[in-house]
Amino acid sequence: MTTLSEYDDVRVVWTDLNGVARGITLPGEQAADAREEGVGFANGVVELTLEPGLLDSPRYGAESGDMLAVPDTDSVRPVAWADDTAAVFADLTTVDGERFDLCARSALRGVLDDLESEGYHAMAGVETEFSLLSPDGDGGWEPYNDRCSYDLGAVDQASALIDGWTTAMEAAGHDVLGVHQESQPGQYEVNLAYDDALTTADGICFFRHMLKAVTRRHGHKASLMPRPHSGEDANGLHFHLSLWDLEESENVFRSDDDDVRFPAGKHPHGAGLSETGRHFVGGLLDHMKALTAICAPTVNSYKRLLPGIWAPVNVAWGPDNRSTVLRLPPELGAATRIEHRVPDSACNPYLGLAASLAAGLDGVRNGTDPGEPTTKNAYDEPYERLPRTLWTALDHLADDEVLREALGPALVDSFVTLKRDEFDRSMDQVSAWEREEYFEEF
Repeated sequence: MTTLSEYDDVRVVWTDLNGVARGITLPGEQAADAREEGVGFANGVVELTLEPGLLDSPRYGAESGDMLAVPDTDSVRPVAWADDTAAVFADLTTVDGERFDLCARSALRGVLDDLESEGYHAMAGVETEFSLLSPDGDGGWEPYNDRCSYDLGAVDQASALIDGWTTAMEAAGHDVLGVHQESQPGQYEVNLAYDDALTTADGICFFRHMLKAVTRRHGHKASLMPRPHSGEDANGLHFHLSLWDLEESENVFRSDDDDVRFPAGKHPHGAGLSETGRHFVGGLLDHMKALTAICAPTVNSYKRLLPGIWAPVNVAWGPDNRSTVLRLPPELGAATRIEHRVPDSACNPYLGLAASLAAGLDGVRNGTDPGEPTTKNAYDEPYERLPRTLWTALDHLADDEVLREALGPALVDSFVTLKRDEFDRSMDQVSAWEREEYFEEF
């Protein structure tokens, strides 16, 4: 078993409510001691805004003291781009060792404990999309290329970068299933193999840290902004979710005799989605408007959730249907899973997975009927619409008692306050589009 003291330097990592990675680099021996003692931080740092700045009325102000980041030694992984360095993910506690109520990683742990009490083990895979930028020669940045979906030339062009990304992720214990050019210029997607949900959340956090560091070393920049360019597609973070028995021997979403129809076929023949899987879908749909606040957590996120760019807009599910919020992929049997298409590249992975799994579990507990799946274009069907703005989504989250209980009322209240502050700051800004649209006409 790898120990922290084996490394010269260890990065102790945790995330704030926005999902931004924060932490400290310690000598390996000191990091090993922190396993017992924790590392102290001002607890108000968890509530930092994206400016960055501090809220006017935070839950934890200057008088509130410290929290402790306690390394989880099961999460140690080498940092391949830095000599003799490791990263370790931490859970946040109070000084006296109790769970800190604004710790996103602990919130996910709590939901996973709830699932385990019902006999389920949650697995998750992920599609990570991002925008790659190059210097434009005038001090700014422009898309890395002018290519689009699955262009092999774009893969050749970025081969050194791809090798750096892949090497770092595999050194950290995460299998990379594939890398390809996505639909917009300079947009790439890296797919990470499924693992238990906590490991996957740590992996997403590590990937973001790695992506920016390795890309910067090559003289380029990577952005995980949900929609960085007008007129182009946007960056998603699709979750692929499944529940297994506690021995991880049986996927409980699996059905060998289901009549669900797929538009272009499925395999194996006759397979489908189990009753438990359908109830899980029902729970997700039931809570989807509230989930949107967590899974699409920025003002910019709602410029992604538009019809016509293959992003979800309506609360519907369907077999191999990319116009819905939930897609049942055609690879069934042991691979049966639900693709949750609302999360975007700014989503806090711990909160996004925690809230999604809690919603699905609520559906399983209540036997929630998801209704019939659709094979039609959901954009054109009369389904309920996702929230159009962050503010509206936050209203739904604030009123969702299931998610409040699962994540913790204090965390939900602080998240809502933080994000309402972000929305208010956006409303104080006038865009170039508004001036072009209105200045001369009125």
